[in-house]
Amino acid sequence: MADVIDTKQYEDVLNRIFPGLQMFVRDTFLNKDIEAKYEVGRIIREPTFCDVSCRVGGLFTTHRYAILSNRFVDISDFERNTNWGLHVCKRGSHFKVLDVYKINDKTQISLLHLDENWKLFENIKINIEDDIINMCRERFDNKVNTQPIPELATERWLERLSYPIGVDFENNYFSLTEEVNKDNNSDAFKAVQHLDNVIEKALQ
Repeated sequence: MADVIDTKQYEDVLNRIFPGLQMFVRDTFLNKDIEAKYEVGRIIREPTFCDVSCRVGGLFTTHRYAILSNRFVDISDFERNTNWGLHVCKRGSHFKVLDVYKINDKTQISLLHLDENWKLFENIKINIEDDIINMCRERFDNKVNTQPIPELATERWLERLSYPIGVDFENNYFSLTEEVNKDNNSDAFKAVQHLDNVIEKALQ
């Protein structure tokens, strides 16, 4: 796809994706079949809101998603004595699998948060990705055997993160294209739309 747009457009996309990247973490338990779905270079899409934390400590679980993004929204002000450092991205976000890194029985899956131009990142590797991977690995080396952050090792928090990113519980990838039910007028759907709007405004 990169050869169908001009250089200026491509540079504009890169300048939106990479500056100001922050690492967020999402610790969970994945089985081997789901772990195998995270092939380096693959683009995945998460149809739900994706909860992550800005607080990085030791790893209590078997797996950690290390997500690099400059577009997660800080909603920690809405927490009630949980101190999760809660951030969230909008529904339908795309991610590129940069790396799968193992230390003994612990695994880190590094993801790059993309924008609506995600197709430009298919089947190509950008030089800066190696620097990001090295940074993620070094941070994992330094953190994996330290004490977990107590608030991020609670049953309540881990339950929020029990589902894998981009993969359903039947081990299938979610579609990469947006799926919106515009005819749904339920209160729950309206609440989800409201949160979508809140996130969109925060990203402007």
